[in-house]
Amino acid sequence: MMPEKLLEILKYEGVVAIVTQGEQEPHVVNTWNSYIRVTGEDSFLIPAGYMKETEANIEKNNAVQLTIGSREVQGFNGPGTGFLIRGTAEFLKEGAKYDLIKVSFPWARAALEVKITSAVQTL
Repeated sequence: MMPEKLLEILKYEGVVAIVTQGEQEPHVVNTWNSYIRVTGEDSFLIPAGYMKETEANIEKNNAVQLTIGSREVQGFNGPGTGFLIRGTAEFLKEGAKYDLIKVSFPWARAALEVKITSAVQTL
């Protein structure tokens, strides 16, 4: 289940880092909190414009890590909090979930679906 504090973070803008494993080293791309669409208790969608290297990495190893945060949400020791999310990912290029992303983000070539296996508050 997605923690309430994480859902609160998604109400504010912030940078999201998406990490996949490349051939030689980890690969990182960024997106925005406001682009995330929660689709279930443990899953969400992110529009993918480019993310070609991310997609290639996920085809070989679907494990992903993301960091999501906002300085607007109270953390452990003051303003600002974030999460380290671990899960699996898949690029969707058709179907209802893809259509959900395409309506809000006409530039998206795909929807990146992330299924959360753990979400740990880090701040």
